[in-house]
Amino acid sequence: MAKKKNIIIKQGLDEWVMTYGDMMSLLLTFFVLIVSFSSMQETKFNEAAASLRDAFGILGHPESVIEFNTPIIPKHNPEARDADVLYEVRSVEKMIMEDGLENQVAVEVKEDGVLFRIQAPFMFASGSAELTSAPRDLLARMARMFHKFPYQVSIQGHTDNVPIRSNRYPSNWELSAARAVSVARYFQSLGVPPENLEAVGYGEYRPLAPNDTPEGRKRNRRVEVFLKLDRKNLEREKKLPLADEQKAGESAPDAKAEKAPVRPIIDPVTSDLYRGLTPGVPGRTR
Repeated sequence: MAKKKNIIIKQGLDEWVMTYGDMMSLLLTFFVLIVSFSSMQETKFNEAAASLRDAFGILGHPESVIEFNTPIIPKHNPEARDADVLYEVRSVEKMIMEDGLENQVAVEVKEDGVLFRIQAPFMFASGSAELTSAPRDLLARMARMFHKFPYQVSIQGHTDNVPIRSNRYPSNWELSAARAVSVARYFQSLGVPPENLEAVGYGEYRPLAPNDTPEGRKRNRRVEVFLKLDRKNLEREKKLPLADEQKAGESAPDAKAEKAPVRPIIDPVTSDLYRGLTPGVPGRTR
C-alpha cells in the first residue's frame, strides 16, 4: 500500500510577489514625480502630490536632495502674472496673424500695460461711430482677456485733422469720443465690468504722424485700447513678511544688483523675445 504524501498549503502570497509589488509602486512614484517636475506647473504638481499622498500616505512634507538656488515655481511673484499676460497677448497676436489683420491692428507691450492700436476704417465707416461687423471677433477675443485680467481698460479715440461735416458730430472731438464709447459699450455687452472701462476722445490733438500726407492721416485715424496693469497691487503681493525696507540713500546700482534676473519669453509666432512688462526693460513693439 503506497504511502500518503503530506500536501503543504501555504497561506498568503509568496515572498517574491510582495517584493515585486513594492518595486512597482516605487517605480510608479518615481516616474510620476519626474513628470510632475518636468511640466513646471504648480497645479499639476500639487495634484500629483495630493494623489500620491492619498494613495501612499507620503509627501506630507517632501524633502529633496537637490538644492535649487531659486524656486522652480515662485509664489507671489509679479513676473509670473506678467508671463500670463504675455501668453494671452501672444494668443491675440496669433489670431491677428491668422486673420490677416497685421495692417489693421498693432500690439505694443509697455512697462505699465498692453496697447492695442486698431485702425478706425477697420472698425467704422467714414464719419460714423457705429461698429461694423469686421472687428467684432477681435474685440470678443480681447474681452476674454479682460475677463481674465480685470484691470482698468482705457479706450481712446483719435482722428486726423480733416474737418468733419456732420450734423451729429460738430467736430472730430465728438466723433472720436463717440467711437471710443461705442467700443466701450461693446465690451460691456460682452460682460466686461463697466467700472473697469473708460472712454476718451482726443480728436486730432494726439497724432502719431504728420497730417500733411494721406499715409499720416490714415495712421492718425485709430482707436487705442490700453490694458493698464495695476503694478501697485503686484508689488504688494511681491513683498514678503518681515522684509527689511530699503534704507534711504542707497545707490541705484545696489538695488539693481539685488533684483532677480529676468527670463526672456519666446514668442512662438514671430520667434521674437519678449522682455516687456518688467520695470526698466523695454517692451517689444510691432
